[in-house]
Amino acid sequence: MVAMKTADRAWLALGASVLTYELLADDLLSYGCDRYLEARPWLTRSIIVITAAHLCNWLPPQLDPFSGFGVLVLRMKGRNVAR
Repeated sequence: MVAMKTADRAWLALGASVLTYELLADDLLSYGCDRYLEARPWLTRSIIVITAAHLCNWLPPQLDPFSGFGVLVLRMKGRNVAR
């Protein structure tokens, strides 16, 4: 059996948090997304597509804003990260 890594625990926590919120809240996350789509359709869709592209590794690191943010945080912590 492979030991769980930090990211595995984070995904489980994220899933549990979303499930708990959806069960207890009076306003579902998808309803919030519907409101954002009405108010700012291009921005909302862009954020969804960029997030999906990041998670699927479709973007090269130099074009991936999440990767860039991660590199910035690691550099601020004093780690030398090649990009």
